[in-house]
Formats: sequence, C-alpha cells, structure tokens
Amino acid sequence: METFGERAERGSVGVFVIVIATSFLIMVGLAVDVAGHLHAMQEARAVAREAARVGGQQVQMATGVRGQGARADPARAAAAAQTYLDTAGALGSATVAGPTSIRVEVTSTYPTLFLGVVGVGALTATGTAEARITRSVEGVEQ
Repeated sequence: METFGERAERGSVGVFVIVIATSFLIMVGLAVDVAGHLHAMQEARAVAREAARVGGQQVQMATGVRGQGARADPARAAAAAQTYLDTAGALGSATVAGPTSIRVEVTSTYPTLFLGVVGVGALTATGTAEARITRSVEGVEQ
C-alpha cells in the first residue's frame, strides 16, 4: 500500500532530470560559442599581424641605400597591408603610425550557434598588430 509521502514524490526524479539536462545543454552551448568567439579573435589577430608584416616590408629605398636607416614608404606600406586584408577577406584598416611603424586593425564577426536563442546573433572579434621596421647587422639592431 502506498503512503502519502510516496505519492508526493512520484515524478520528482523526472523533473530533476529535465532541469539537469537543460542546464547541461545551456553550458555546452555557451562553451561552444565562447570557444568559437576566441577562435575568431585569434584569427583576427593573426591576419592583422601578417598584414602589418607585409606593410612593414615596404620601405623607402633611397634612405636605406644611403645607410640612413629603414623607413616606411607610407603609401606603399598602407596599400600593401590593405591588399593583404582584402585578399584574406578581412575587414580592417592599415595606417603608417610613424616613420618605422605600421599599425593594422581587423574586425570580424562570429555568428553564434547557441546564443542566438537568447537574442545574441553575433559577437564582434577584433585584432590589432603593429610592425616596427628595424635595421640590424649580424642580428644586432642598429
């Protein structure tokens, strides 16, 4: 014969399992979207670094040949970095920050997989890099 206490607890395990399963799915979804956003930020930084490196290779030949040090050719450096960004399919900008420095900023979006359920359809990922032009002789910066 069933007692009142046994009838009151009937189905409580089912509710518990539903709550735990829902919580687990939310945590997994959050982990997937956070990991995807981190990957998108790493990718943006990597593209920015490479674009800055390409821009940093565009130097003024006249000053370099005369031994006056390596200086960026502003127009060519910015154009080369921007071309790299365009080829990589990245949105960003490249500027010559000084006579020996090229700065690149990249912005991308990560379309969320699970956070869209709560209204977050995309997350912004940005990356910034700066290349410095140096002159070195036998590994020593001059």
